[in-house]
Amino acid sequence: MINSFLRFKTQNTDSKTFKLEDIQQAKKVLFSLFTRYGDTIIDLIVIKEFVEYYPNKEYLILCPRQMRPYVDELLPNIECIALNKRNLFDMLKANRKLKKWQSDIGFNPWSNGLDSCYFLTYCKKFLCYKDFDRPDVINHYQVVRRYLQLPEKEWKIDELTLKQDYQKILVCPQSTDLNRAISSAQLDELISDLNNKYQNAKITIASMDKSHFRDKCNYFLFKKSAQSSKQFIDLVKGSDFVISSDSGPLHIALAMSKDVLAFFCITSPEIVVKSGSCLKVDNKHYA
Repeated sequence: MINSFLRFKTQNTDSKTFKLEDIQQAKKVLFSLFTRYGDTIIDLIVIKEFVEYYPNKEYLILCPRQMRPYVDELLPNIECIALNKRNLFDMLKANRKLKKWQSDIGFNPWSNGLDSCYFLTYCKKFLCYKDFDRPDVINHYQVVRRYLQLPEKEWKIDELTLKQDYQKILVCPQSTDLNRAISSAQLDELISDLNNKYQNAKITIASMDKSHFRDKCNYFLFKKSAQSSKQFIDLVKGSDFVISSDSGPLHIALAMSKDVLAFFCITSPEIVVKSGSCLKVDNKHYA
């Protein structure tokens, strides 16, 4: 029912490209973020660049409830409304706020759903991400910068030299794309190597899939809730070495300046990783 309503409300949306001057002159900017976990983290990191570039504007972020802790962590001074589009009271609250707030410009990076576009219709000017003309192959951070008309950055990363004394190691093998996940065999080899190299380390495996959990390792079971998101943020903060597949935890760990080993099975760091990041990359297996 809600999707039928959103489809009806967005069928005649006036989504069109606007000029850089429109962004510069805007006083209120809305970000409607209803997309995949990892893409939302990328959005927040680039939005932080946008806020630093335009510090004198008012900002409002809309997002699902489970993503609110990430907004609070990465953009603590930005107003955020967390909601469930299927909750009538949440929708009424958001609609009331948007009518009163009257945003000048609206963006929904990496968000192609009806909900994110619907909220942009409250803005005076907006360009839905689905209507944004973008290359098929481009760095995930760079495409958001281009959408927000921020200056582009030349891509480069620094090679991380792993330490010999990690005490708290966090392993995040899962990805929403199974082809990007750390395989069961890779995970077994990885845990064995970690136990040999860091014999006194505390190893925690974080996943929504219990099949990733291993004996003699601690575990964190991901759930789609704000409480679980906050707990995971604290877990990343408390770790000194994070090992991740090409997924959301990779971007969170890099944003928190953790030592990171990233597994790339079918993707390329040039497409996935933010320019200027420091990490160790493994394209095939842990070594």
